[in-house]
Amino acid sequence: MFSLNLRQKMIGFFCLHLFCYTIIVLTFLEDFDIFTDDVALLIHAGNLSNICLEIRRYEKNYFIGHSNDDFAKVLEYIDKAQHFAPRVMDDLQTMSQPAHLQDISATLFQYKKNFLELKEQCSSATELAACPLREKVRGLGQELVNISEDLILFEQQKMNSFIVAFKSRLTKTISFLVLLLIFTITILYISIIRPLKKLEKAATAVADGTFSPLPVDKKKGEVHSVMRAFNKMVADLEEQQKRLFQAEKLSSIGTLASGTAHQINNPLNNIATSCQLALAEIDRQQDPFVARMLETINQETDRAGKIVRGLLEFSREQTFTLEPCALTALVDKVKQLVASEVPAGVELCTTIPEDIILQINVHKTTEALLNLTINALQAISEAPGLVAIEAEKDASRTNAVITISDTGRGIDKENLQKLFDPFFTTKNAEKGTGLGLAVAYGIIKKQKGSIRVESEKGKGSRFFVTLPLHRPPEKRDAPRPDTTIQEQ
Repeated sequence: MFSLNLRQKMIGFFCLHLFCYTIIVLTFLEDFDIFTDDVALLIHAGNLSNICLEIRRYEKNYFIGHSNDDFAKVLEYIDKAQHFAPRVMDDLQTMSQPAHLQDISATLFQYKKNFLELKEQCSSATELAACPLREKVRGLGQELVNISEDLILFEQQKMNSFIVAFKSRLTKTISFLVLLLIFTITILYISIIRPLKKLEKAATAVADGTFSPLPVDKKKGEVHSVMRAFNKMVADLEEQQKRLFQAEKLSSIGTLASGTAHQINNPLNNIATSCQLALAEIDRQQDPFVARMLETINQETDRAGKIVRGLLEFSREQTFTLEPCALTALVDKVKQLVASEVPAGVELCTTIPEDIILQINVHKTTEALLNLTINALQAISEAPGLVAIEAEKDASRTNAVITISDTGRGIDKENLQKLFDPFFTTKNAEKGTGLGLAVAYGIIKKQKGSIRVESEKGKGSRFFVTLPLHRPPEKRDAPRPDTTIQEQ
């Protein structure tokens, strides 16, 4: 089933309303024409009735006074009646009417004929009073009056019927327009206003800190596209908030760790020095237990020293100097550094394009990739296994995406959010301090990069590191931009 977008819906509703209004206007124009014809017929019928009354008035005067002037007036009004009668008859032809109304022209003709004969036969008032034709003329005159009055009554009834029918049509038309308006408003409310209200409510919730996506179906259209874009924005904002919270948490932990590390470092140095002096002075054969305990103290002190140095490295403010570096050379160096860490039966392979040149701090980026690679190797508990380092340019051709994947045990979903927290680790104490990924996260972020992880329990993990590509200067004489980044 096809789906209309907002513009098509608006055009469709406009055309529907225009069509309905056009039909209504044409219908009312036709009714207006009918009403105009009825009014004209009523006027003609009224004029004819007045003429017939004048004929009867002068007829009566003629019968009383036998005046030639009255006779002439009767003939004059008969001629006027015969002039109006065809108009009335033409209008009556288009409608159903009583049969006797059609006889008005014939009645006028017969009345005029008898009236002229009456004039010829009766030369005096006495003869006129005794003439039998007189009553016939009077009867025809009365018939003319009755026909004209019936004609007026018929037209009045017809107009009343038209007005009643017009009121009924007008009521139905108004009801139809109201229903059409309600239908249009309902469709617009369901399609536009209600989704926008939901969008407004969701935006208010986002402003209050609640990141809840809107339920959106698979319909097409501008409003649904806006809602899907809003959901994407909510997801991005939620992710950015998590990253901001992570950065603030790392900053707070870094400040705390820096002070703690400085306080612990001096006692550890004293313990390590004292332990080494004691080991040099005792006889290992005479006191093997003491020697073993001192060696254990020395090893644990050394491990504690590594943790302190990691804390200082994590919290220390440093200056990052960026320079171009081929990613192939960087990854080759990482492979050399971890060569001794690769377990038997585990393969470390790389696929790096030659044309990827990064704008990075080489030493720090090497440290970050080294930490990620060691983490991937340690995630594989049983052979065979594979750690792969791959890279490609992103769609914008401004960044490189480095993927470090392993076939290890994977990471639980509840641990993914805590993965880059300092001191968080799922390894035992001998294998990690929980600072490697946190340090890598900080190094990458300081170089305007990003890092994210995907993992499935039992199927391994993939770390995606995004770093900016080197951009050669457009002009040779242009001054080289300052690429020194002050680490926070």
